[in-house]
Amino acid sequence: MPPKADRLLFVALIVAVLFHGSALVYTIDKTYDAFVHIFFGDHYARLWFEPWEYRWYTGFPVISYPPLSHQLIAFLSKIGGLKFGFGVVILSALCFFIVGIYRFSQLWVPKRSAGYAALFAVVASSIVQTIHIYGQLPTMIGIACLTNALPEVYGYFRTEQKRYLVTGLAILGVTVASHHVTTIFGMVFFIAPIIATALLDQVGVEGSFFKVAKDAIVLAFTKWKLIVTFFLIAGIEIVLIIFPYWFWSKTDPITQVSIPHGSRDSFIEVTSSGLMFFIIPLGFTLLMLPYIFRSLYTRRTIFLALSFSLLLLLGTGGTTPIPKLLLGKNAFEILTLDRFTFWASVIAIPFVGDFFKRLVEGDIRERIIGRYGKKMYRFMSVLMIGLVGFQALLIVDFHKLRALQPSSVDIQPILSFLERDQHDRWRFMTLGFGDQMAWLSANTMALSIDGNYHSARRVPEMTSQPLERLENSKFKGVQGIGSLQQFLTIPEKYHLKFIFSNDKFYDPILYFAGWERLQRLENGIMVWQKHDVPTLPSVLPQRDMPVVQKRMWGILPLCAFLVMLTVLYYYRRVFLSSAFPDVENRGYNAHQDNRWLYSWMAAVLIIAGGFWLKALLTSYQKDPVFLVKSYYNALDFKRFKEVHSYFPPHSIGFDDYVLQLSVRDGLLASYGKLDAFSVKILEKQPTQMRVLAITDWVTPLERYHQETEHTVVKIGTDWFIEPPIFDQAIPPDEHIEKGVLGLHSQGKRKITTATTEHDDVLDRPELHILSAKLMKIDSQYVVVGEIQNIDHLPAHLTIEAQLFDKQRRKLVSYNAKYVAMHNVLPKEIVPFRIEFEETAWVKEEDKNPLKFNPTEFTAYRFTHQPTEFRLFARAVVADRDMYRDAGVQQIKVVGTQKIKGEVYNHGIDEISVPQLLFTYYDQAQTVRWVDHLFLKEGVRQQAKQVFEKKLPNFDQIRLVRAGTINDFFVNGLPQSSFLNHITMVNRPSNDGLLPLPTQQGYVRFLVNAYIGNPTLY
Repeated sequence: MPPKADRLLFVALIVAVLFHGSALVYTIDKTYDAFVHIFFGDHYARLWFEPWEYRWYTGFPVISYPPLSHQLIAFLSKIGGLKFGFGVVILSALCFFIVGIYRFSQLWVPKRSAGYAALFAVVASSIVQTIHIYGQLPTMIGIACLTNALPEVYGYFRTEQKRYLVTGLAILGVTVASHHVTTIFGMVFFIAPIIATALLDQVGVEGSFFKVAKDAIVLAFTKWKLIVTFFLIAGIEIVLIIFPYWFWSKTDPITQVSIPHGSRDSFIEVTSSGLMFFIIPLGFTLLMLPYIFRSLYTRRTIFLALSFSLLLLLGTGGTTPIPKLLLGKNAFEILTLDRFTFWASVIAIPFVGDFFKRLVEGDIRERIIGRYGKKMYRFMSVLMIGLVGFQALLIVDFHKLRALQPSSVDIQPILSFLERDQHDRWRFMTLGFGDQMAWLSANTMALSIDGNYHSARRVPEMTSQPLERLENSKFKGVQGIGSLQQFLTIPEKYHLKFIFSNDKFYDPILYFAGWERLQRLENGIMVWQKHDVPTLPSVLPQRDMPVVQKRMWGILPLCAFLVMLTVLYYYRRVFLSSAFPDVENRGYNAHQDNRWLYSWMAAVLIIAGGFWLKALLTSYQKDPVFLVKSYYNALDFKRFKEVHSYFPPHSIGFDDYVLQLSVRDGLLASYGKLDAFSVKILEKQPTQMRVLAITDWVTPLERYHQETEHTVVKIGTDWFIEPPIFDQAIPPDEHIEKGVLGLHSQGKRKITTATTEHDDVLDRPELHILSAKLMKIDSQYVVVGEIQNIDHLPAHLTIEAQLFDKQRRKLVSYNAKYVAMHNVLPKEIVPFRIEFEETAWVKEEDKNPLKFNPTEFTAYRFTHQPTEFRLFARAVVADRDMYRDAGVQQIKVVGTQKIKGEVYNHGIDEISVPQLLFTYYDQAQTVRWVDHLFLKEGVRQQAKQVFEKKLPNFDQIRLVRAGTINDFFVNGLPQSSFLNHITMVNRPSNDGLLPLPTQQGYVRFLVNAYIGNPTLY
């Protein structure tokens, strides 16, 4: 009869289910990857044998990821739903991992220590992080299967019994079907050391080093058939079970820019990455490093010691150049290196368990009691066990200390929106959802141009950028916002019509790119739409694969799982306990090595506690320069209570300060993010200083450089910064009366059970393209002109220009973006400028900028010179965002270089982001150039903001071709076909033109106002 498993194993299994099961209930929607795996599970629940998934990007094959973990979710979702399936699978994987750690540990430490290792595995920081922060289900299944396969591999090479070969390969089959990366690297860092240890145990470790090494090498050659048999069958198994994946990766590889990952950072320079990808995964193991190294570096465990050391080194990322040298540049930039730290922590678990066994009931306990007494022993035991429990609870609640995901979004209103009025006939995009976008996609068949699985990206605007997804593009600098802007400007290319925004940061980009606010859903999500986007075609393209591979993909991974269950059931009596003699860990000597271990523990705890106390006790007000830096840091993160604490006592009340801030709006105040900061001392006295704060602010639309003087005073021993002086101007009128003309687009919805469309057919207002010209400035081609809404209804415009060469070959087409007024009143004339942009950083010689520049523009590089153009204007009826109660005043031209003036708001809404459009005319009053300016401050009702704009250098602007009526198309028809009775004019006479100096012509101003919080909505 095989020996029974230690009771501690069963205790560990019960604690694991209770602790992790209850924690998953409220951490699942805060993890990084849980919803991604749930989305894949939903795919298999809907289409088990169809590998093509339409819902993300423009479609991608799910064979790009091993399927078993997702197929298990799909199977269980039929019982209790997708989240239920995910929870059951990951808890089962955790329990199997605990069993695996128990069995793996018995190869290195005594059986009782293996029981403690199983207990420690429940709360090991790397495991808790993998489940509750990352939500990495395939990783858990992979490591669970690998740890269970390792004792079987050891048994096969030690005893040559085929039973071990069968069980080991059966378990490895599930490993590769779930996570191929674990299998591949497991061969190097786990299986190879296990085989070497088995050979070493057979020859014995006694005697000289050279004799032992020689005997082990000779034995390896005598067992070459076993080695060849194992690796040959394992190789066939790895290839066969997920053959479609290997075939896809070779025949249809995706070439894309590597996405930066914090695990490749230098942890000294980026301490937050070091915390997340090195300190937290190791956790309590960091304290135990001397014990682990001392236990590992023995003659028997030398191969595992080398593996552990190498994994620990690779896990340091870019802190040293060694990982990049070992892995190579390509592998270093593709792999997430925290996986090496995770594997190192798994190797350490048996030895940490051995330490706790010796601490609770072994020689270390007796040593401490004998030398320091029972009180000290109890204190040290409670401290260590408490640290282990505290780290687990801290990681589970880590999202409360540092927000990793946006707040939970109720997706039901979004699903209802997509399901009604055939809104799913277009693609949609989410902004500010975090990984919850995958949960939304898992609950609808509507298609998104975005996605949450970067390895499957096919869209060139994304694969050319180090951008995982558009949803969080604001965190990815110029590459993120630049890529997002291209999707917003030409949404017709991908049939993108709806955007669900959960972050007001993106609202100005959407508005000025020509998107329209449709409605705010019950969950607070703002829906934006773009008119005149064609519906998706009835048949979408896909890359098909042979039927045989489809069947293999749907059957073989599940068969591997069933084979493993069958084999384990057959050998259930001997599976949980090892058939090999007990192993004593003699590496660490409790009588000799205590000093090193406790000194290391004390040093780590003192350093960690020192950093914590320094952060807790540091006063930012002891140094005036540091005070100013802290002040701007708090402003940047909108921590207004902290900001107020830096003001002198009784200078301004907190409520008054917050009230003054609440009435301020604008691009900088509401959407700005501090990018660079420095302080210059202007005047220094013992109790007062005058400093200059030099700041660079990044907004969605512009960058702003500011230099602000501050007075810093010393009161007692602390320095304080004088509060800002707010504009206390009171509008002359208490009330403003404004007549509003209301317009509601009701559409053709009927009270019926049949499908209807809310705005299926919209009236198209008549337009008149007054003029358009193809211009060249430097090497960039631009189309400028004016367009008039000659209808009696307001219009929402989409203006597109196409360029042709002299052989009339189409070169490029692009829409008007920021330099245009997209919502136009009846009879109103608006200017436009269309610039032709291409996807940035596609070519290898392109150098990515180091900092985010929202105005970054990559001009289209023409292979043939444009000589002609066509202009297409389309309009639908608009019923919102028609604010025109703003104008310019006090305009003057300063010299020949600048225009100065004021934007005055005489309406009833506060303008959040004012934009000025400048139309420059020549002496004949034909359009010469169109420019724009975003003001950094908002404009309150009956208030004004000054502006200053440099005049363009007209000498650099060259006319290529002036458009004729035959080049203009309105609402799909040639303008000449229905407006031939209207004489083509440059523009209607208008007295609102400002003459420019030195006979340069005239300029006209138009205010485009974005209202963040409109009064009527």
